[in-house]
Amino acid sequence: MKAYSVFKDLDKKAYEILTKQGIQLDISNSEERPNKEELIRLLNNYDILIIGVKEKLTEDMLREINNKKIIATLSIGVDHIDKCFFESDLIKVINCQTSNVISVAEHIFALILGLKKKIIEANEIAIKGGTKKDLSARSNDISNSLIGIIGAGKISREIIKIAKVFNMKIYCNTLNPEKHQDLLKEGVEFIDLDNLLTISDIITVNIPLNEENKNLISKDKIKLMKKTATFINTSRAEIVDINELLRYADENATFNVGLDIDIEDYKDILNTKRNNVIVTPHIAGVTKEAIKRMDVELANNIIEYLKES
Repeated sequence: MKAYSVFKDLDKKAYEILTKQGIQLDISNSEERPNKEELIRLLNNYDILIIGVKEKLTEDMLREINNKKIIATLSIGVDHIDKCFFESDLIKVINCQTSNVISVAEHIFALILGLKKKIIEANEIAIKGGTKKDLSARSNDISNSLIGIIGAGKISREIIKIAKVFNMKIYCNTLNPEKHQDLLKEGVEFIDLDNLLTISDIITVNIPLNEENKNLISKDKIKLMKKTATFINTSRAEIVDINELLRYADENATFNVGLDIDIEDYKDILNTKRNNVIVTPHIAGVTKEAIKRMDVELANNIIEYLKES
């Protein structure tokens, strides 16, 4: 069985896990990621293809595949892979469910604290020789805040752990609260989305992108939020109307926004410096530690699937 990794820096332990099971693993020696034509060639030449979110697998590419393949993606999200791949008898898609959960949760609180404590603005003032009097407004504590968490998956559960350290009142909105009743013991209260957006001091979105939740946080939903709220999105950008969100932040200096998204489609609106907005270019889940854990998790998941099939 032959496998190919588009990542030239695949972790050594992950390499050993795969090759010890008799898999011939070829690794890219290029800094450039494969284009569509190269991906089709790789899918035809290898039984297992290790990719990331930059590799977009579209319906027309599936037509080029004539025998069984494993597509292993170094990500939690799988929206870069067309749904037809999941429906095909020829394809098994494998992803990483747990490796970067802690990293993303930490990043979410880094954004929250950075905004509420005005870290970036204060740093710039200090560099220029200013004082605390030059801040646009006083910073705020997050202890005892009301946090609204959209989604009840693994990242949300890690956020709940951290939120409890800050003595936060925790609200959660999820499509299937009956599946997450264990969270009631953690002090979590399930409420509808509009209520969560209306009453929360801090709001964080932690759900995968699908057809049902595109633009879930629409212009009308954004208007429900407090003008003093802090809104964090480290999920896919398409879940939120980013343009309206930033417009709301521009209209309300006390409304904070923290985003960790692919910025390609938003460069024009993000090129303005704002004291109440922090944006990072989709780095939350790719810490050094997370990448190593993801490589190893993905390798183990591949082997487990092969043993079971």
